[in-house]
Amino acid sequence: MFYRVLFWPPLLYLIARRGGRKINKKLFRSVWLPGMLFGISTIFGFTAIIETSVANATIIGNISTAMVLFAAPRFLNEKISRWQVLLAFTSFAGVVAIVVGAGNTGGSSLFGDFLALVNALTWTFYFISSKRRRVDGVDTWQFLYGVSVIQVLVVVPYSLFTSDDILQITLRDLGFLIAMTLFSGTIGHSFMLWAQKYVDASVSSLILLLGPVISSIGAWLVYSQNISLMQVIGGAVVLASLAGVVRLSSAVKISREVLSTADPLLNSNP
Repeated sequence: MFYRVLFWPPLLYLIARRGGRKINKKLFRSVWLPGMLFGISTIFGFTAIIETSVANATIIGNISTAMVLFAAPRFLNEKISRWQVLLAFTSFAGVVAIVVGAGNTGGSSLFGDFLALVNALTWTFYFISSKRRRVDGVDTWQFLYGVSVIQVLVVVPYSLFTSDDILQITLRDLGFLIAMTLFSGTIGHSFMLWAQKYVDASVSSLILLLGPVISSIGAWLVYSQNISLMQVIGGAVVLASLAGVVRLSSAVKISREVLSTADPLLNSNP
């Protein structure tokens, strides 16, 4: 966490300042809450991966998609149907099957599962607060830069306090950290934020659903973490239910007018 969050702001600063754009105090006043939530989510997310299996941490963490569904009507004035609510409850049942089916295999633990659930809750509030600011017109890259700075203020003190191996880092470790910063951090996160401005929160959160599938397969291939039949069934229920939630959400049509006002960097021709 220490190196991951420190690598991010300098890169985002260069992108956010494109075309002479200025970074001012107004930006940080706007992003301090989502930045705090994102920093807390980072702590719980990384710690959950250590305390429980990769499959459990990612699948439980991604239940935030259902949480966004329930929060969207109140905080974002989005409409949801009874079928969406039913499918959301079904997804929670799938999570229960995953936790029960894990037992003591694959490095899973109830404490780690709890951390993953807290991460999901914190991410949900971050997701909602970030969408509200994107709808208000905050630039994607400036928003992301502001969030990354607040994230540093939250995560770095925690990392220094809890770690005894900060300096024990290899070139191989640095390579993985740089890749994480560039791909999942910068490219993946920026496109998710860009989409938030134009589609419902329940739709844009679809990007979260492939995470547990890929992570579970990767954990099985790389770390030989076992996945029981009940976990497979539970995971299938979670993904099918949440996919149904998104499928039933309102179809969003992006007009030429919307595209013409989208963020210049993400919409520019090569």
